Amino acid sequence: MFLNLSWPALSAEARPGNMLVLIFVLVLVLHIGFISWLLTPASQKLTPAQTVMQVSMVSVSAPQPSSAPAAVTPPEKKPEPKKPEVKPVVKKVNPVVKKTPEPTPAPAQNVAEPQPAAAEAAPSQAQTSPAAEASAAPSVKTEQYTEANYRADYLNNPKPVYPMVAKSRGWQGKVMLRVLISAAGISAKVEIERSSGHEILDDAAVETVKTWKFVPAKHGDTAVDDWALIPIVFSLSD
Repeated sequence: MFLNLSWPALSAEARPGNMLVLIFVLVLVLHIGFISWLLTPASQKLTPAQTVMQVSMVSVSAPQPSSAPAAVTPPEKKPEPKKPEVKPVVKKVNPVVKKTPEPTPAPAQNVAEPQPAAAEAAPSQAQTSPAAEASAAPSVKTEQYTEANYRADYLNNPKPVYPMVAKSRGWQGKVMLRVLISAAGISAKVEIERSSGHEILDDAAVETVKTWKFVPAKHGDTAVDDWALIPIVFSLSD
């Protein structure tokens, strides 16, 4: 790098003496640096100092296996002395002979002769006992059972009304109703045992039979509740 020492670059106020001093100092510094470079040894200029590492191999002896501990033999057990066997003392039992008692003769018993009057009375009692049992047995009367009746003309039961929708569509069928006829002669309960295949016909039959009157079933002369099967037929030909 060179310094521009031309006069125009200098300040107008700079003096010629100061400029000369500055030039002298710069030249002196350059000379000192050049001389110090020449005095430096060539070995230090080219190669840097290298550190040398020395490696030495040291043999290490392998650890010797520790000696196995000596086997400890358990102390021998001394055999225990055998205890003398104690034999049970068996006592001799002398058999006892029992004397059988001699049979004593039974005393003679006097046998009484049967009396003829008592012998004759026994058959007469045997003959009269069946007759007495027959007369003592109560007489069982079988009461006649009469089923309920819904076909009597005097009952004046109306026929079911044929629904107009069923007529217009040509629906026909037979409804089997299961009716509980009370002792008062009215329908206590009406159930459909077998449908006609059309619900509108089944409903018409049920509603009609609910208004009917009946002759109740009887046990003898007593009216009782009973179930009866009543068929209702819906036919367009009637």
